[in-house]
Amino acid sequence: MPRSKTVARFYKAIDVGIAGVKMTVLKLEKEVDYVSADVLDVISDLHERYSRTPGYVVEVIRFNHRGEEVETAGFATVDGVILFPRPAKLISLRVIEDGVDGTLPLDKLRRARPREAFYVSIGKIELPKGVWGVVIETDRGFRIVTKSNLRG
Repeated sequence: MPRSKTVARFYKAIDVGIAGVKMTVLKLEKEVDYVSADVLDVISDLHERYSRTPGYVVEVIRFNHRGEEVETAGFATVDGVILFPRPAKLISLRVIEDGVDGTLPLDKLRRARPREAFYVSIGKIELPKGVWGVVIETDRGFRIVTKSNLRG
């Protein structure tokens, strides 16, 4: 029978342009396994070591013997808006142009897929002129970000 385990994932923040939208995304830099370690102990140790290292999101997850997530914790040294509470794998970005009728179906919006495996959680996002907002599609769901969301 497999044992429970704790995994720490380190994501490095980088700025990219997708479909003309400049945004901060995360690249999974490394993953470290801890056999049966306590999430609080691991996150405390990692926070002490990495909290002054800018541009990172660290996530610690404990899995039970069936491989199900049972506990998570994390911290970020990245500034920006919170798009997702945990890193979520970016599937696509759909652009909502200025003046688009609010009843336009999602599949009619211009869609761009990233060329690499990126994750989104916290960071900056800049919409180009003529773009009202974007729909961020991830493995954890959708998020709509508009110019008015970004102004506060």
